[in-house]
Amino acid sequence: MKNLLLLRHAKSCWENLSLVDFQRPLNDRGREAAQRMAAYLGDHMPLPDHVVCSTAQRTRETLSALVKVYANDYQLDFRRDLYMPTPTRLMGVIQASDPEVETLMIVSHNPGLEELACVLSKDPRGEQMQDMLTKYPTAACAHFRFEAEDWTDVKIGQGHLVKFIKPRALD
Repeated sequence: MKNLLLLRHAKSCWENLSLVDFQRPLNDRGREAAQRMAAYLGDHMPLPDHVVCSTAQRTRETLSALVKVYANDYQLDFRRDLYMPTPTRLMGVIQASDPEVETLMIVSHNPGLEELACVLSKDPRGEQMQDMLTKYPTAACAHFRFEAEDWTDVKIGQGHLVKFIKPRALD
């Protein structure tokens, strides 16, 4: 079994209009949501063996909240190509993952992250899936499980959506 966690970055700040999109930090609400989500993920989701994160400022700040709660050993990679990725790029990252990794977490951006999440499940009719199809807000995380021994076997429409959690659900 392989577990995949798809975490969208928390809410970013638009106050400094001179910053390029890539450099935008989290706003206060985003930092608070990242901390709440980190606590929830650390207690209720499988702990990742490998985390792959976009190099954008807001994804790195979102990840920093997780780093504080994950006490397990994991590999961490920052990748520029996960800034505004296509679903195809994300699938490439997933399928290229080391077979020894049981739980992979990707911290990235919409629309690519949401587009991928919406096509991974083999059952698009479930309540959580419908919730995810409605909106994949900032700091939301989807947990998929795949009956696969190798990440190369992870395919579109083959996953089971175990949980979709949004920061608002933790209020």
